[in-house]
Amino acid sequence: MWRGRIVRSSAPHSKCGEAARSPWVQIPPSPPKSKTYRVQESYNATMKNQGFHGQPYGIEWYKNRAFKSLEQIDDGVWDYSDSVLVYIGAAEEDYESIQQIDSPYYKLVTKPERSYLENIASTIADELPDESDFIDLGPGTEHKEQFLFDALKRQKKHFIYKPVDISNKFLGLATDYARDQGIVVDPILSPFEELATKLKKPGRVRFVSLGLTYSNYSPHKILNLLKSITGAEGLAFINSQIRDRIDMDKLVSMYTKDGYVIMKTKLSLLGLNPDEDITSHYCDDGIRLWCALRNSTSQLKQIGIMPGTKLLVLQSLRPTSESLQQDIADVFPRYRILDTNEPFVGAILKT
Repeated sequence: MWRGRIVRSSAPHSKCGEAARSPWVQIPPSPPKSKTYRVQESYNATMKNQGFHGQPYGIEWYKNRAFKSLEQIDDGVWDYSDSVLVYIGAAEEDYESIQQIDSPYYKLVTKPERSYLENIASTIADELPDESDFIDLGPGTEHKEQFLFDALKRQKKHFIYKPVDISNKFLGLATDYARDQGIVVDPILSPFEELATKLKKPGRVRFVSLGLTYSNYSPHKILNLLKSITGAEGLAFINSQIRDRIDMDKLVSMYTKDGYVIMKTKLSLLGLNPDEDITSHYCDDGIRLWCALRNSTSQLKQIGIMPGTKLLVLQSLRPTSESLQQDIADVFPRYRILDTNEPFVGAILKT
């Protein structure tokens, strides 16, 4: 049965960058202007042809989103954890630098996640049909999608890769990376919240991969959003780092130090000077990064954010395996838990 099933994966491991390719994903040398060639001809041309999301999101868009994202959750406490606001200017570069190889983040999070994804990639591929749209939400720079590329190619399953991101930089990297392997790519520049209405009516089953980005959102909010993006008879994949399988003290310490770098640019979108307008910041044991305001602005005061207000600026939640499964079950009646006794646990969600 699907519901609550625990899968102990023993699938053979694939290697990142594996050379094996299925004929269907190769760019044909002739005729020179075939449909596949046109899709791959250039990243910018593809974006333009899509028509509804070819324009980059500018600083005013980010500022407007910043204020709209503010939500009061208690007296003197506001939620400002919208993770989309990380992908702007210096914050984007800082976020990328934090994840470099041999950094604390890489050792505590990225490395074990890559190992887990390598172990379960074939299990995910088993669940996908022969034809699908692979919608990758927030592909980033680690190219963790490679494990699924390899698994799908080994099983000779056809897919169009559709990376989705708000960042032109990360979207371009994902597009070029997949295209260089001969994979058909249809990139989408869009926030996740707008994606369900922008996607064309599916001719193929949608496979929506969110991965660890799941942890940046409140569970029910992101799961319901995933459900709307996946559509009828689709599948989605999430994974999360389990709190009782990792050193939470080290994780809290890392986010306390490195999270402040990201926090500064986010706060500047609200017109705040991080060096002068906040009194303190800290990371709690749920991996939520908070700060308290010393000063506010006239615009913030108009909506009730005064000096002394606490802001939740960033979150990367670490659930227990039991709470992860319960959150999933509340939204997706059909799901499959993929647990290999590693620090990460994932799930295939089916609409």
